[in-house]
Amino acid sequence: MSRSLRTLVDVLLLTGIIVMGVTGIGMYLAPSGRVARATHWTYLGLDKHTLGEVHTYFGFAMLAIVTVHVLLNWKPLKALLKNILTDSRELIRVAVTFVLLIVGLEIYLYGG
Repeated sequence: MSRSLRTLVDVLLLTGIIVMGVTGIGMYLAPSGRVARATHWTYLGLDKHTLGEVHTYFGFAMLAIVTVHVLLNWKPLKALLKNILTDSRELIRVAVTFVLLIVGLEIYLYGG
């Protein structure tokens, strides 16, 4: 595949991550629906409902773009996974990182 297609997919993914992050922060900061409507609350000019729609649409678009990204980078991904699975030290690093992420998520979500 051409380098320009890979670059386009990377730029689209970066744009999606930024939009998802910004809209996610806005949805987190938004007051409850009744209060948001009564006060005409907005975040960057978008009301709570519109933020949710933009966040959802960009999420679905990113799923499609991630699929294209994985297909374009399938050979390097296979090589990386093969390297991780054959190198025990690398496998331990990945496993420890994964476990730490899961434990951190559990603590965050359920308060320990």
